[in-house]
Amino acid sequence: MSKRRNLRGAGVLAGAAVLAGLAFGGAAQAMPGDHPDFERYCTPEQVDVAISPLDHAMGKTGGDVSFTAKPGQSCLLNGSPVLTFRDAAGQPLGIGNNTPGGPTEPIEVSEGRPGVATFSFRTVDMNTGEVLHGPTPASVEVALPAPVGAYTVELPWDSKAEVPGPVDVTPVISR
Repeated sequence: MSKRRNLRGAGVLAGAAVLAGLAFGGAAQAMPGDHPDFERYCTPEQVDVAISPLDHAMGKTGGDVSFTAKPGQSCLLNGSPVLTFRDAAGQPLGIGNNTPGGPTEPIEVSEGRPGVATFSFRTVDMNTGEVLHGPTPASVEVALPAPVGAYTVELPWDSKAEVPGPVDVTPVISR
């Protein structure tokens, strides 16, 4: 009887080891160093990130997230930044992001050649005409658009605008 329990225990341990190996194997595939040219992607030390004043039109509010290279810097951005809106205590507000799917080409950000992504969110229900309400963020964390989103920058939310969400965010383009 004890031999049977030991075999069953060994089977459970072996299964757990296989599952752990799969979990860590998946995480290893998402490491920054596994992506070509990862070292060329922008870091917070290479770019200044800013959000433009918000514009209101046609039941939407939105603006631009700009990435301006610091003097003497040149780096890559690829895809859409992820915007995480936070409350005054720094906690995420749970406002989702909608980004277009599919691959994008990296763009180079350098002096005189910034990158820009546009974001917007509905402020009016287009079916009913009613104003949509949501939280008013204190700050927004911007994940630099790169293969694994390794770098973020936190900016104050200078607007008094509520963000009902979700927020539509375009891929970054050269300007």
